[in-house]
Amino acid sequence: MRIRVSTGEGAGTELTLEAGRSLILGREQGCDLIVCDPRASRRHAEVRSLEGRRVRVRDLGSANGTWVAEERVDEAVLTPGQELRIGDVQLAIVAGDRPSASASVPTYSMIGRLVDSHARRTNRIVAAVTGLALLVTGGAAAFAFVKDGPEERVPAIVARLTPSTVLVESLRDSGRTGTGSGWVLDAPAGLVVTNAHVLNQGDSVRVAAAGRRRAARVVAVAPCEDIALLKLEDSAGLRTASLPSRDRVRQGQTVVALGFAAGAQPADEPISTTGVVSSSRAAYLDAAPDVPPLTDAVRTDTALNPGNSGGPLVDLDGRIVGMNAAVRSTGADGRALQNENYAIGADRLRTTLAELRAGRSAGWTGLTFAYPTTEQLARRRLPAGLLVTGAVVGTPAARAGLGRTVEALVSVDGRAAGTTLSSYCAAAGPRTPTRLTFSGDGSGKLRQVRLDAS
Repeated sequence: MRIRVSTGEGAGTELTLEAGRSLILGREQGCDLIVCDPRASRRHAEVRSLEGRRVRVRDLGSANGTWVAEERVDEAVLTPGQELRIGDVQLAIVAGDRPSASASVPTYSMIGRLVDSHARRTNRIVAAVTGLALLVTGGAAAFAFVKDGPEERVPAIVARLTPSTVLVESLRDSGRTGTGSGWVLDAPAGLVVTNAHVLNQGDSVRVAAAGRRRAARVVAVAPCEDIALLKLEDSAGLRTASLPSRDRVRQGQTVVALGFAAGAQPADEPISTTGVVSSSRAAYLDAAPDVPPLTDAVRTDTALNPGNSGGPLVDLDGRIVGMNAAVRSTGADGRALQNENYAIGADRLRTTLAELRAGRSAGWTGLTFAYPTTEQLARRRLPAGLLVTGAVVGTPAARAGLGRTVEALVSVDGRAAGTTLSSYCAAAGPRTPTRLTFSGDGSGKLRQVRLDAS
């Protein structure tokens, strides 16, 4: 079976629903199917193929809800011919495994790349005309300038960084639930860096590089910085990426983003896009419930696509200037934005990774969350809190037996957890929480769990 975008941007786009595999729908990079609607949450809903030509749809605590037959649902089972709605985007369940001809309709990201390509062609024409004028007055030096421009250096940079860029797969019950990207911090030590929100999609993780999958474990995580450190036992064929000792990023400089497309397979190569730094000191303060505030970010017009989360952003010397993290698609007034993308800056990466490399997580217990609305909590008769969706293997939360049932995390070390990642971060702070309070049976009774953070 397949899921098809019926209306809105990307109409006609289809994905195959493989047996036993979940697909994540939402507006963030890293989702299997990006939903281009301002009312879509970053990770909005999950769809999973079941036996008997059925598909289970599960809302992931979205702000504006998942709708079936004009009824808001937490979970529903659909059959071919039925539709679900996210914002104004209708998605249909379609029988068969072969995409229809309409699946070739360009998606938003395809259009974005065409726009970027047109802009680069225009820039090359302007540069060539300018170079010709200089050649007339200044000799062959102008020709050398055009020949060795940024566009000519990009292929070599991509080739150099490909062994440093990896595919990160999130798993739940051994099934792949999402993908992201990562980069190699230390090849001999098998250390790989990715976004923390990539881990929020499952209870375990693995990495694919140089055409094959490799086992991975979590070393430490800082969810409020959106940074996670992984370790591979097998690091053959990997190359350490250069993380400079000082932040060298400058406004206007050319940068290259690398990462893997959503749904990529181990044999796939990373994709790359090129742009410029719009601001070397930007703030990403999205109002979405599942976005941590990034106060020291690099803003670029480099096109980012689903699956690119955690990939490296590098300069033309191949040095990391940031880690791809977020895309802003709408402004505060609801208008669509173009080419406003954010990476966690190199300075912030260095500071946080020094702690993570020592095995010191910041504000992380291993729980994975959905971010519920007031209405969703009321239907479950739960107080304000974060819905627990699981626990990453080997973490304090997993050792305490948490994540096996759906319940609300109400407080962290005596402070209200709230219903957003930002409110959780305010409660947890930089420490690893040790005292968690939950509500799960709708009776109003609370239970407290103490974690062993060792």
